[in-house]
Amino acid sequence: MITPFEDEDIKRRIRYLHFKIKHLEEALEKVDESFSLDDLNLILEYTRILNINYQNLDHSKILTDLDITPTFQDPLENNKEFKINDIMFECSRVLWVMARAYAYLSEKFEDEEEWEDAVIAMVECSKMYKCAAYFSSSTVYQNYIGITLSSENLELNSEEARIFAQSLAALREENKGNIYFASKLYAGLSALSKRLFYLKKHVEKKKQQLRGQFHFDMGKSCQLKARATTESSLTSINQNKVLKLKQKAFFYYEKAQKIWEGILENLSELSKDEREIFENNIAIVKDLINEMEIEPLDYEEIKKIQDPEPIIIIPENLAPFVPKNIVFLTKFVPKDLNIKRFKSFQKKKLEQKIPYSKKEKLIDKKVGIIRTINELKQLKESNELDADKFAELLEKYSTKLKMIETAIEKISK
Repeated sequence: MITPFEDEDIKRRIRYLHFKIKHLEEALEKVDESFSLDDLNLILEYTRILNINYQNLDHSKILTDLDITPTFQDPLENNKEFKINDIMFECSRVLWVMARAYAYLSEKFEDEEEWEDAVIAMVECSKMYKCAAYFSSSTVYQNYIGITLSSENLELNSEEARIFAQSLAALREENKGNIYFASKLYAGLSALSKRLFYLKKHVEKKKQQLRGQFHFDMGKSCQLKARATTESSLTSINQNKVLKLKQKAFFYYEKAQKIWEGILENLSELSKDEREIFENNIAIVKDLINEMEIEPLDYEEIKKIQDPEPIIIIPENLAPFVPKNIVFLTKFVPKDLNIKRFKSFQKKKLEQKIPYSKKEKLIDKKVGIIRTINELKQLKESNELDADKFAELLEKYSTKLKMIETAIEKISK
């Protein structure tokens, strides 16, 4: 039989790595702590060895020759067992294991209040789910994929992990007392949840859960911004602005409460654990509403109040590598495709003679300085920059801004 793994040492290494991954899976099932980041690196090694361009070779024969577990039990289909016929599917399976391991480590770091490590681990979790989705979508010889390792489900897992990483980052800043920054992170968290909401058609339970969540997170953002405005202002506090932010927070909290109460009333298929989660959510949001003690506004007035500006600090969940058999499937070598696009862009640019005048450069600099000044003001508002340093930097950048505006005026004339 023709096989890409003729070397017996490579075969032994593949079997050893597969054996270690089985132990990692067992540790995850038992909620055991007997694995480390080094164990996760073994999964990457295993995937990279298997991730080659097999062209039209029969994967099932290669899998038999390697003598690794030939079946997968899908946990989302009552552990339905089916045969693995495609090596790209096997890669997807182990990357899914790796993603779950990162999620476990993130939870462990969170329990130990090691927030930065918790965020990093969850970002890696998101990336591995994305990578697993790529491998799942590249399968050719797999007769049945199931639900768990379908590319759509893995993509959603990746998005959810990214959202969870953002929530950890927001909680970390809130606990550190960086209230103004935390407000922006909660607004970003709300935006990510809303993105997931519109990403696909969800089942009703998931749909309402997401609706409640992105309303709650924006309420939290408004409430924290109101608190930051009150606590960090060095000048007279704009009480009307603070009140409006609180009223908008009240609106979002009340909306989240009604959505979650609707889930409990209208969805009968909830498990005991799910019901408890929604009941806890409702209790939390009720406490927040009761603390506010304000008169709510009608919806027309609420619409006029601007939401806090969102910041998303969790990067896009890009896969660290892609399946090599994509080259075979598409008949394109990726580097050639990139060069072709670049040459096409260059030619188009030369034909159009895209101008980038001195005036445009000055305008770009002006925009950058305005952005810097706004960031300095935000730092001052959040009490992260003392008044003297703020005044010094503001004068410096204001002078630069005036010089650029004068230069633009001269060029325009």
